[in-house]
Amino acid sequence: MDIKNNLQPTIKTVKEAMDIEMNSADKKILLCVSPNYSMFMLDEEISNLKKGESDFTKDVDWRPAIPLGILYLAGTLRKKGISVEILDLHRSFYECRVSGYFMKRNLDDFFRDYFTNYLIDNDFDIVGISSLFNVSFTAVARMTKHIRDLSKNTKIILGGHFPSNEYRTIFKNEDIDCDYIVLGEGEELLVWLIENLGNKNIRQQVEEHPHIVDKFSYDKIQKHYNTVTSLDNLAEPSYDKLPHLEEYITGSLHAQRMGSQLLNDVRSAELYTSRGCPLKCTFCASWKVHGRKVRYHSNDYLFKHIDDLVNRFDINQLLIEDDMFNLKKDRVIELCKGISDKYGDRFTIEFPNGLAGWLLTEEVIYWLKKAGMKTITVAVESGSPYVQKHILKKNLKLPKMVEVVEMLKSFDINTRAFFIVGFIGETLEQMEESIRFALKLDVDWTEIKVLTPLAGSEMYELAIERGHLDAENEDFSEHVYGRSCLNTPEFTAEQVKNVQYDGNIRANFLNNRALRMGNYLQAEKTFKGLVENYPNHLFAQWGLWKALLGLEKHGEASNILEYIQNLCIADSKNVNLIKKYNLELPVNLNLVGTSP
Repeated sequence: MDIKNNLQPTIKTVKEAMDIEMNSADKKILLCVSPNYSMFMLDEEISNLKKGESDFTKDVDWRPAIPLGILYLAGTLRKKGISVEILDLHRSFYECRVSGYFMKRNLDDFFRDYFTNYLIDNDFDIVGISSLFNVSFTAVARMTKHIRDLSKNTKIILGGHFPSNEYRTIFKNEDIDCDYIVLGEGEELLVWLIENLGNKNIRQQVEEHPHIVDKFSYDKIQKHYNTVTSLDNLAEPSYDKLPHLEEYITGSLHAQRMGSQLLNDVRSAELYTSRGCPLKCTFCASWKVHGRKVRYHSNDYLFKHIDDLVNRFDINQLLIEDDMFNLKKDRVIELCKGISDKYGDRFTIEFPNGLAGWLLTEEVIYWLKKAGMKTITVAVESGSPYVQKHILKKNLKLPKMVEVVEMLKSFDINTRAFFIVGFIGETLEQMEESIRFALKLDVDWTEIKVLTPLAGSEMYELAIERGHLDAENEDFSEHVYGRSCLNTPEFTAEQVKNVQYDGNIRANFLNNRALRMGNYLQAEKTFKGLVENYPNHLFAQWGLWKALLGLEKHGEASNILEYIQNLCIADSKNVNLIKKYNLELPVNLNLVGTSP
C-alpha cells in the first residue's frame, strides 16, 4: 500500500504476513455518518413546536444526500476483504425528527436505540464515524459515549472535516472518547490502521504516522492531511451496503434544495468528478481535507461510472458535488459532450456546491446545458470589492459576474447566486453593499447566508485569535450553517441576522425577478413550493398572491388573501412587516387581536 514515509511495518516472515492478513479480514467494521444537525436547534425547534409556533414534523426537506464519502471507504475496505456495514445516522435523525420521535424521547435515547441494535447484535470490532462540520460535535460526543457503554473493547475511529481540523480539541475534550483520528482523505489511512491495529508497536507507529493521531500523540509532532493521488484507482463506492438506498435516489435533499421537483420520475445520485480546490477563500476549510491540488477522475472512468448508475439504479439526475468542477474548460466540454451524445436529454445536472462563475464562457455554458444543466448557482459571497480582496482573499471581479449572469440568462438557465454576510472585519455598510450588488445581479433566486466559522478555515482561526471564539470551550452545536454566532467590534450577531433577513426579503420577494418580468407561471411554481413547506411565511404567501393575480386566478388569489389576513390576526409581527416593507395588500390591519 502506498503510505507516505513508508510507515507500514516490515514483515519478517510469511507466517507473520498471513496472520496480519487474516486478522484484518476477520475484523467487522461499522461505518457511521454522524447527524450533521445542531442539537441546539433541535431543542429550540421542540420548544417552538410545543408552543405551537412551528411544526417541523411536516417538513418534507429531511431526505439526506447519498453519503458518498462513506461509500468510498466501504468500497476500499471490501476490496481488501474486510467486512463492513454502514449506518447513516444523518438520515435516521431526520426521519426521527419528522416522525415526532423527539417529542417524547431525547438524543441519548436516539443513539442508544440505534447502537444497541447494531453493536449488540453484530459485535463490531471497529466503529468509524464520519463528521462533516462543527455543528456535529455534540452528536459525535454522544455517539462515542454510547458505543463505549455498549462495547468497551470496540475501537472508535473518527474522520471527516471536523475531526481532521480539530483533532487537538477533540482529544482534549472529556466528552468525546475515541481511539484514533484520521486526517484528510481516509481511504488509504483507514485500511492501514485496520491492518496494523494488532501490532504490538501500534502506538509508536501512530506517533510516527503523519496522517493519524491518537490520544498519546496528538500534541507531540506536527501532523498533516492526507490526499489520495489517483482517484481512478479508488474502489467503487459500495452503494449496495447503504440501507434504504431507494429513498436516497428518489428523494435527494439536494434535488429539493436546488429547485427540482421530488416526483416519482426524479432519480438522483451524487457524483464526484474531482477532489481539491486551488482557491484560498478565508471562509472555507475544504482544502484542509482535500488539498489545494485538484485531482480528477478521468472522463473514461466517469462515463463508466455513470453507465453503472444508469444500469443499476435508472438514474436521470446527476448531482455533481465537486468544489471546483469547471477549472479545466476542455475537460468540462469533453465530459458534457460525451453525456449529451450518449444520453441525449436523459439527465438534469446540478451542482449543489456551485460553479466558478468567472470561468464560465458561452461555449462552456452551451455544453453544460446540452448535458442537462437547467439551474446554476454562482458563488459570489460578497458584493463589496474591498471584502473580496482584503477579507475573503478571493478577489472576484464583480463586473465579470454581471456579464456571466447575463450570459446564463440568454441561455434560459435558472440562475441563482450565493452570498455570505458577517465576515470578521466586515462592516454593516459593506454588508449592505453586498445586498445592493445582489439586487443588481438580478438572478432568479438569491441565497444570503450568515458566516459560519468552519473549523480549519482562516476565518475560524481569526475568530479564535481575536477572542470571538474559544475553541476548547466552545459550544459547537450553535455553529449552525447560516446562523450568526459571532459578535465583533464591527457588528453584533443580531445585527447580522437582521441584515441577512432583510436582504433575502428584498432580493427574493420584493424584487422577485419572475414577478417583475411577468413570468407568473414560474413565480407561482416558486411560491407554491415555499408555501407548502412554510405555510406561515408572510412573504411567500404574498408572492403567491401576486403571481395568482398575474395569472388572473382571482378565486385562488382571494383565498390566499384571506389566509394572509388570518396570519395578521394571529401574529402582530406580520402587521409590522407589512408596514415596514410597504406591501400593498387589501387587508384590514385593524383586526389584529381578534379571533380568526
